[in-house]
Amino acid sequence: MHSDKPFIGSSERAVGAYHTMEMASILFGEDRVKEQPVTIGLINSFSPLGYSGEMLQALMEYARWRQPVIIAALAMAGSTGPITLAGVLAMQTAELLAGIALTQLISPGAPAIFGSTSTNIDMRSGALAIGAPELSLMIAAHAQLARHYGLPSRSGGALTDASYPDAQAGFESMLALLTTINSGVDFVLHAGGILSSYLAFSYEKFVLDDEMCGMVRRLQRGIEVTPETLAYDVITQVGSGGNYLAEMHTVKRCRTEFWQPAICDRSGVEAWMAGGRQDAVARARQRWQKLLEEHEDPSLDEATARQLQEFVEENK
Repeated sequence: MHSDKPFIGSSERAVGAYHTMEMASILFGEDRVKEQPVTIGLINSFSPLGYSGEMLQALMEYARWRQPVIIAALAMAGSTGPITLAGVLAMQTAELLAGIALTQLISPGAPAIFGSTSTNIDMRSGALAIGAPELSLMIAAHAQLARHYGLPSRSGGALTDASYPDAQAGFESMLALLTTINSGVDFVLHAGGILSSYLAFSYEKFVLDDEMCGMVRRLQRGIEVTPETLAYDVITQVGSGGNYLAEMHTVKRCRTEFWQPAICDRSGVEAWMAGGRQDAVARARQRWQKLLEEHEDPSLDEATARQLQEFVEENK
């Protein structure tokens, strides 16, 4: 397996949930599936104030297996929801609590996550606007509501309306990502690679977003204040006009105190020009290609692989 985390069971149709759970049983064994989360069902409401029959059947299937479900809304202020952000929050909260209540009726205590990707539309075109500052306001408010109800939250990510990993993609994505993390969102589904209001995915953007995630994680770590980090003894020893580069205090922490970029260029303009004037997108492209070249597939025993393949062939 590529990860020991539960994988996403994204079901546009109810049969997708059935197939997800059957394949999970083949892969992990039915007993383990019933005892612990191996997948997370992604269930979307149908704003305003509804769910499709297919989504409800998928929700019920995951709940019967006691697998976690993310109940999420994508209401669009001014279109499928009120134009006011407060109105959208009120409406989607009713949708989400109804879905979570259904999971508890089917399987009391089954894990459920309070999710939102709601934002506004562009009033000039009617297009979804996930790069808007209003999205970040919705993320923050949604996280507060989740804490109010005592539920884990899903929202946000590195989101943009740009169709190329350019400057617009960068500042929109960082605004949404910073808001997501600073608001205490528990589950972030779209932290990497998203372009064009969810309509496109980019390997380069995925790598650049990973770089942003590293920066944000460093912000989360904050500033450690201890007698060791205040460095009174070192400051006294170096004194006025000295240099800290060769101090053991620096050597001990030189690889852990600062965030180190994989993509960002700090070489200076002359070195950058001499190196071919590559922009961040070009460097990101080189990085993902290198990662794929070096990747080794995880092992899966032949019997399990054969069962999964047979299941796929039978249910095409």
